[in-house]
Amino acid sequence: MDYVNHIEKIEIELTRLNAARSLVNVPRRLEITSSGRTTLLRDHTDSASAYYNRIKGFGPDDLNQLDTLLSHYPDAAPCFDLSPDHMTEEVARALSGKGYLPAEQLAFLYVHLDERSAVTPAEFQIERVTEQTAETFIEWIRKSAGGLRVTGEMIARSREYFYREDFLNYMLSIDGKPASMGSMFLSGEEGYLANDYTFPEYRGRGCQTSLINKRLAEAAGLGIKRVYTDVEFGSASHANMERAGFRTAFLNTYWIAARVRPEMRLQPKVAP
Repeated sequence: MDYVNHIEKIEIELTRLNAARSLVNVPRRLEITSSGRTTLLRDHTDSASAYYNRIKGFGPDDLNQLDTLLSHYPDAAPCFDLSPDHMTEEVARALSGKGYLPAEQLAFLYVHLDERSAVTPAEFQIERVTEQTAETFIEWIRKSAGGLRVTGEMIARSREYFYREDFLNYMLSIDGKPASMGSMFLSGEEGYLANDYTFPEYRGRGCQTSLINKRLAEAAGLGIKRVYTDVEFGSASHANMERAGFRTAFLNTYWIAARVRPEMRLQPKVAP
């Protein structure tokens, strides 16, 4: 339960930052409120996003409040983000009765840090994003999203987020070309690795392993005691994190309304 509480708290903080730095035409208006033991995330500008329209903390003690919670989303069918301590038969039956299905699971991992060092292969050049390179990084993001249309207004609104002291972003180049990137969000003595992406032509060369080790070494140097992340269970990212010392804390299940499931987007990639 300690991991559940800590991870859910920092993950909500990261979601708030992700909403603010989103490269979207209309700035997100993310509202985060509480109702009893639940936390409600609602994006007033994007009702189709399951990531920004979530109900966290819902469990068997909240079954009589289900209709009230759903009423907070007049234009959306929110995703129910359920940790394993809240996943019961009664909860599953109640959500199924409202047309929800378990659509995805993510594994949440942790690692305790002590002293760390990172050895980077000679052909890899890793640099942390700065004020001077923020727009270059945004161009990498645009490329990773298949040529996402990014306007000058969007860049001006978002660029400062990519070199904040609590949101560290890294670019890995090979022969001067974009190869891989990743970020690390910091809150107190805890951190969260996110937005790992390797361009297809450079996959299988250890780019993410180098970026993971680089971020953990820098986190340790900053006095961070524990770092979290989330991955698809059994994925290459899961294996990379375990090789770096991460251990699985728990799996969350995401319930999405069947009628809107094709349009919902759970995990924001680097861009949105």
